[in-house]
Amino acid sequence: MKNPFVPYSVAMITPFSEKGELYLEGMPSLVHYYKKHDVPALLISGSTGEQHSMTIEERASLFHVVKKEAENDLLLYGGVAAVQTKDAMALAISAEEAGMDAIMLGFPPYLRINQQEAFSYVEKVCSVTTLPIMIYNNPLRTGFNLQVETLITLAKKFPQIVAFKEAGDSSSVPIVKKQLGSAFTVLSGFDLNIFEDAKLGFDGITSILGNIFPEEIQAIIKAIQTGKEEEAKKQFNEIQPFMKSIIELGTLRPIKYLLEKQKIQAGICREPLSILNEEEKKITNEIFSGILM
Repeated sequence: MKNPFVPYSVAMITPFSEKGELYLEGMPSLVHYYKKHDVPALLISGSTGEQHSMTIEERASLFHVVKKEAENDLLLYGGVAAVQTKDAMALAISAEEAGMDAIMLGFPPYLRINQQEAFSYVEKVCSVTTLPIMIYNNPLRTGFNLQVETLITLAKKFPQIVAFKEAGDSSSVPIVKKQLGSAFTVLSGFDLNIFEDAKLGFDGITSILGNIFPEEIQAIIKAIQTGKEEEAKKQFNEIQPFMKSIIELGTLRPIKYLLEKQKIQAGICREPLSILNEEEKKITNEIFSGILM
């Protein structure tokens, strides 16, 4: 099976209207923005896409609309995760029907499942789709940590599992790479840790801050991969203060605000996430006045 997980992708935001409804009308503007900046791949409906605020039907419709707009110009990874296994299976089926290139499979939030339950969850999702799968471990958000041994067993049993996104203990990565080989992709989700992660053996990133710095972060990843670390660090240092400001203001909220300021229909976040207040808008405007606005 061909591995579609490339070293750089952007975790796409999901636009919502002021009434909190899924705003699919914003998708042409958003997808055009990613295309214009040569983003090679998009992760749809991940954590950054506020996946758990959406119904299964909303996420399925999102897959279809993004595919329609992206056509074949971008690789598309469908975010699949649900509290109930049957819903995760339904999402995986929808992702394949919509023409996604692959799935990022996350674990149920809040439940604190055990390793055997996690294995069964993945096994049942694998049984309903032929798409390549990236397993996503994000214990900070789910309350569950996938053990390295479980991942290795899964990847050896199910050949369609070709990648792993580790947002937990990154010390597991050298073990994963040694056990599963160089063809097995390991990605990060932390833009500020690009250099530390590369040294540990991560192959790249599904970037959150690539929503605002799509070309810059791609250039940094390419420079690291081609051994031009000094060039990469110079580029990184230029945008690092701006990236830190976005994170300090709550990440998703300023990202959507900054995109809207550029006339991209990013919408707002669903409550309980809020929009930037007037003071936060003023701070954001001052910080970014010279580079985006």
